[in-house]
Amino acid sequence: MTIKYQRIIAVLLVLLLGAQLVHMGLKNRPEEAEIVVDQPILIWYTDPDIQPYMDAAAQEMAARYQVEVRAELVSEVDYIENISEQSVAEKMMGPDVYVVSSALLEKAVLAGLTTSVDDQDPAGTYSEKAVHAMTYDGKMVAWPFYIETCVMLYNRYYVDPEEVPSDIEDILTYAENFETDDLTAGVENIFKWNVADVIDNYMFLGAYTDLGGPDGDNKSQVSMDLPKITECMSYYQSLNEFFAIDADTVTSEEVIQGFIDGKTVFTIVNVPMLAALDRAVKEGSLPEYPAERTVVGEDGEETVESLNYEPFYQAAPLPALTDTLDSRGLSVTNGVVVNPYSGNVDAAKACARYLTRDRAGKLYEEASKLTACRSLLGGEEAPAKEEKKSLFGYDSLYEKLLGGGETKVPASDAYLTVYEAYEEAAEVPKIMELSNMWLQLEVVLADIWRGSDAGEKVSGFAGLLAAQLD
Repeated sequence: MTIKYQRIIAVLLVLLLGAQLVHMGLKNRPEEAEIVVDQPILIWYTDPDIQPYMDAAAQEMAARYQVEVRAELVSEVDYIENISEQSVAEKMMGPDVYVVSSALLEKAVLAGLTTSVDDQDPAGTYSEKAVHAMTYDGKMVAWPFYIETCVMLYNRYYVDPEEVPSDIEDILTYAENFETDDLTAGVENIFKWNVADVIDNYMFLGAYTDLGGPDGDNKSQVSMDLPKITECMSYYQSLNEFFAIDADTVTSEEVIQGFIDGKTVFTIVNVPMLAALDRAVKEGSLPEYPAERTVVGEDGEETVESLNYEPFYQAAPLPALTDTLDSRGLSVTNGVVVNPYSGNVDAAKACARYLTRDRAGKLYEEASKLTACRSLLGGEEAPAKEEKKSLFGYDSLYEKLLGGGETKVPASDAYLTVYEAYEEAAEVPKIMELSNMWLQLEVVLADIWRGSDAGEKVSGFAGLLAAQLD
């Protein structure tokens, strides 16, 4: 066989393989309905933090679907009531699509303002936990959008990753053995968190509280193990003696800034705090740490240890309280709902998928939110196209035929830890009668921290919840 024919056969094989790859890629892509839109699509949301993301998404959807798309920031006061009023008016003025917390889903469902999610295998895209968060009475009624929960952070210059405390008792032991040297001279707090934030503090009673079963909508599954929770709250109160955090003045901004400045060894953070930390790292707004230190071994011999940690912090699951008292965090999932009163339900569903799946990889960068779309969680961000090298050099053709790829979220260890914590956390309940429980719990926790009798406060809170559910 001549060299000429060998080359022709090789080219044909490459083209055949390329065609097979394209076919497989198209086959495995999520189905996207072809939509016909005859009027503008209106999207409502209440969180000002996501405004940059929503504005950019509206512009991109308008170009993609050739229709006017408007995203409006509205008041969170009487949010569901206003959607209902505007939707049933003589002329439909309500949103086609709206963003809502899982805590408001029961109210939205009972008001007749939700549409069932008919996607195939949503748990494969968003995770089973996120699907439960968007489910009411056995039906998935919203597309998971972004998540909120808490994790512990520690400074890698001060803590050996092999010796990260598994419970708060271990942190107290670390504090007792803490020694100041050139490296730790700037430390002011061993452990600090926002004791005035109910999400940060929920870990102290979460392991012994059920907020309505897996979907958070079952009143018969709201329960509190009072003896255990009282024990946890007494322990929580005792920490004020060690860490002396002022509940009247502490803020999340102050807490994360102290950690950024190297003044705090351990802290509890939520997603916006983690985003603020990452911005500081990106901007280089960090203290200078020594490049090395001298370590004295058990035999008295000195060795020089190199210090260069990037990033300087690491995330870990929420610590237990003690070896006998566990902890469990709280999570909030925000979702995207399609209004059944919309004149463009199919178009609204396409927008919901675009917000929560196709573009959601940009949420952290643009809005300091972590997407609920776990299928977007990838490795390091893909290199620029001109730097890409792969089989036969056909990436550009392959990507063009597939219509581009989804934006991946860099899978740093910290992000993965947040997602793991989210999966383990208790989701806020959807039960309307418990809508004010967080304000009540915030007061209870603050009173216990300041010294009120833990047993009385816990018993009173449990009684209040029971009365509201009757």
